Amino acid sequence: MLSLIPLTLLISILYYGAFSRFTHGRYTRAFYRYQMDRAPDNEYTWMIPVADTTLGTMLLFGKMRTFAALLCAAGQGGGIVARLNDGKGRGLGRVLPDLGILGLGVVVFVMSWVGIL
Repeated sequence: MLSLIPLTLLISILYYGAFSRFTHGRYTRAFYRYQMDRAPDNEYTWMIPVADTTLGTMLLFGKMRTFAALLCAAGQGGGIVARLNDGKGRGLGRVLPDLGILGLGVVVFVMSWVGIL
């Protein structure tokens, strides 16, 4: 039962992020500000909530869970690297939320890989 906590958190963050992007922060102002700091709106950001919803749904199904968790971790890790290369990640406080989501993705990936989930 406790092993489901990381999975539930990751799915919740993905769906919450998708909802925030779809509504342009109308109901989730603080989280939307966080998202805009990471990836400001442009012509391609419509893909972000679609990807978040797809990955969150894939995590619900056991056969796709390992791959979906790997994609979540890889995407978050790539975002952290890009942020650090742009000079926006100076200071631990600026990347700590990102590292938390990355860690959550890695934990779900490993737990799914070894068969705990």
